[in-house]
This record gives sequence, structure tokens and C-alpha cells, in this order.
Amino acid sequence: MNFNKQFHKKYQYRNSIYITAGLLIIGFLLQYFMGTISKEWFSFPNNLFVGLAFIGILTTLFFLYKQRESINLLSSVPFALVTTIVLGVLTIGLGSIHLDPANKNTHPVLLRMGLDNITTTWYFALIFLMVLTNLWLATLKRALVFQTKNITFLLNHFGLWLTLFAGVLGQGDLTRLTMTLKKDTPEWRATDEYGNVAELPIALELKNFNIDIYPNKVYIIDREGNPLPASKPQSFLLENDNSSHTILDWKITLNKYLPNAVPVGDDEYAANPMWGATNAANITIENILTKEKHTQWIAAGNFQFPPVAKILDSSHTLVMAPAEARRFESDVVIYQKNKDEIREENIQVNHPVKIDGWKIYQTSYDERLGRWSDVSIVELVLDPWLPLVYTGIFILMAGSVAFLIKNRK
Repeated sequence: MNFNKQFHKKYQYRNSIYITAGLLIIGFLLQYFMGTISKEWFSFPNNLFVGLAFIGILTTLFFLYKQRESINLLSSVPFALVTTIVLGVLTIGLGSIHLDPANKNTHPVLLRMGLDNITTTWYFALIFLMVLTNLWLATLKRALVFQTKNITFLLNHFGLWLTLFAGVLGQGDLTRLTMTLKKDTPEWRATDEYGNVAELPIALELKNFNIDIYPNKVYIIDREGNPLPASKPQSFLLENDNSSHTILDWKITLNKYLPNAVPVGDDEYAANPMWGATNAANITIENILTKEKHTQWIAAGNFQFPPVAKILDSSHTLVMAPAEARRFESDVVIYQKNKDEIREENIQVNHPVKIDGWKIYQTSYDERLGRWSDVSIVELVLDPWLPLVYTGIFILMAGSVAFLIKNRK
């Protein structure tokens, strides 16, 4: 009996490898001759029809031929392991290759094979389809002989199947747009990744844009502008007056830091909150070897004022880097088409606003103006299949809890 089981498992592994290899070959050929799978295939209502047809056909075949060896093979553990491993190799191995279609040095065959976007290739789709087939048939098989001990299995398998199923079918309906907001100007148009303009059922009006910055950092750079030391560049954060830091052979002491400064006279700066002010610092630089000291102002510079650096010697220069954003947010008014409701919202990074199925994320601003930017850039995301994905994740979590309870001893 044990010998028969072992032989049967070897048979299933062998056939699983044959089927998967055959599908890969077919997928590579389809990819080469037909190109990438069109996004329209996974857009509503096509994705809904494909999903229902997949469930209907597979369920019908299961009930008609559930005793056949082919159905047992497609729902078996060996088939699950082989297809999952291959899918992992495709995702992690080929998916980690980053190709730039605009790069002239990129070989056209690599682009033809979809290595710039692995999830839209035929060979990935066929293996992914086999993973979904295995999960669905295994769930149906175990559901026919329902027992309490099977609850964990059913929750885990069905939850994983639903998450993957809804995730792949929803790709075509996922909308990701970028909107540029200018102060006191309602905007209802946004652009996609290809620059196409779309008019939305909601409009946003920027009322105020706030940005909080970190204190500037200073670096010592070489002639080419590379920060030093080359192996591990060091910086000095200009946070506390009278603090010091040593980089290479120079000791840098911060005498005074001005987050809002304008030049007055030659090589001097004064505090001024005017729009467009820059960052400046009065520092003392001492050469540790020669004990030579110099005190002067340096500045980061911006769109209005030029930067000021300190030349240390023929090969080293002390520079102040532009300030980095600590936090930025937008106060907006949101209008909805055919609705009288007007909402006032605050959009922050990692704290999106939700309205009519859309999620609005704070993503950027006019980096040329920096903290004086009067422009806010937001991203609008619409994913109607996301609730179904979340449902699958919650079922999967319930299966994990059931597993822990079952094996609590």
C-alpha cells in the first residue's frame, strides 16, 4: 500500500512537471509572437465574464469528471508545489529584472518577452491560472466531504484563491491618476502614466499647502561633487548651535543656523521670513592637521538665491545640501459632481482621503520651489475590486486563527 502511494506521488510530480514545462513553452511562444496581454482583457465587463466563465467551466468539469486522474492531478499537492515554485521563480527571478523601454541599449527581444512587466506576460498568466485551478479544485474536493476538521483547510485555500483571483481580475479596472493642484483653482482633470487627460466626477481645490523641513546637512565633496569619504559619506546635521562634527581632516562647528535667511552685504546673511528665503549657517572650519581656522557663512541656495560653499583646498569643498522635507500636507476643498455636498479635507503622506471609491494620496509638490511651493501633486486611485481582495485576506486570516486554535496544544 505504501509502495503504491509513493509510486502515485512520483507519478503526480512527474506529470506536474511535464504540464508546467509545457505551459511555459506555450506561454513563451505566445509571448514572442503575440506580445503582452492587453489590459482591456481584464477591464469591466470582460474581467467579470472571464471570472464567471472560469468558475463555471472548472466547477462543471469537476463534478462531471471528479473521479478522473486528470482532476485528481490538478488538485493534488504535487501539482500545487510545482506550480507555486515556478510562479515564485518567475515573480522573484524574472520580476526582479528592471528594463527601461526608453533605453536604446535594451535588446528588443527582452522587451518582446515582457521582462519589463512580468505580470502581463502569457507564460506568467498560464502558470498563475494553474495555481488558481489547483486552489479551486482542492477547495471543491474538500468541501464535498465537509467535516469540522476541514474548516481550516477550506478557509485558508478559499481565502488565498479569492485574494489572487480578485487581484488579477481587478488589474484592468485599477485606475491610478495624477492631479496637479494650484492654490484657489478647482481642478477636475488628471493624467495617467501615459499623459492621457481624464475628467473626473470629483474636483479638488487647493486652499493651503504646508511643508515642514529638516535642518540642512553639510558635506565635504570632491572635485566631481561626490560626498566623502567615498566608502561611507558623512554629513553634519545643522540642528544645534555650538555643536561640532569632524569629517576627514576638518572639524566643523555650527555657530548659528538660519532656516529663513537672505544675503546682506558680502558673504553675510540675516534672518528674514520673506517668501523665497534660503537656508544659511555661520560655521567655523578648523583643519585638524594644520590648526588653521576659518569662519564664514554658507548657504544651500534655492530658485532665488545662489548657493554659497567653502573651498577647503584644491580637492575638497564644504557644501550645504538642500533641506529635506519632514512632512507636507494639503488643505483642500472637494466637490462632487451632481452633489451639493462640499468637503474640506487635509491630505497627508500615508494618510489618504477616501471619497466615492477614490483614494487621494499626497505625493509631491513643486520641488524647484521647495518649501515655498504653491503647487501640490496628489494621486487618485480607484480599485473597485479591492473590497473582494480584502474579503479574501480576512478569510485567510480566519483560517490562520482556526489553525492556531486547532493546534493550540
